[in-house]
Amino acid sequence: MNKNLLALSVAAASALAFSASAAVSSNIVGYVKLSLSKGYNLVSNPLNNPSANGNNISTLFGSVDCSVSRWTGSGFAVSDIVAGAGVVAGNDFALAPGEAVFVFVNAAASVTSVGEALVGTQTISGAKGNNFVASKIPISGTFSQLGLSPGDGGTVSTWNGAGYTTYDYVDGVGYIQTEPTVAVGQGLVVNALAPFTWTKTFTP
Repeated sequence: MNKNLLALSVAAASALAFSASAAVSSNIVGYVKLSLSKGYNLVSNPLNNPSANGNNISTLFGSVDCSVSRWTGSGFAVSDIVAGAGVVAGNDFALAPGEAVFVFVNAAASVTSVGEALVGTQTISGAKGNNFVASKIPISGTFSQLGLSPGDGGTVSTWNGAGYTTYDYVDGVGYIQTEPTVAVGQGLVVNALAPFTWTKTFTP
């Protein structure tokens, strides 16, 4: 198994019923703990939970008081969550692996994502402009190692807690700045000058 593949605890998710599709899963199931710092956090759901409402934000973030901001293409739609009560304002939408959102908390907290690791060939279709995305496969690595290219003149931005750190891409050259290592569950913002495809193949 690739050393970057998240070590998943089978026992932690043994009570869940998972899809057996070999095209997207190798029956690697378990959990990922996401640490949230006070303020805004750009995060994703690194595991797919096919149980009823398994990927909904009320399931993923329902243990903490928080606000979840989802990019609509022109602005953010905000959903408010109260711990134990669920979504009290906005939509309780499904956050599938591959999409990133901002989660705001008033104090440091952590949440746990439970599900299965997507493997094989995974693809994200990006649009011209801003795209809030994340690796569909729960592995860490640089942009290049994860197969992410925004296309010529495009940028990839990470969130540092107070603002964005942006990396420029040029065809034939690659990223101008030194690429950071993207953590499992970390969200990214890709600004592309034309539609792009992010494809990564991983077989454990």
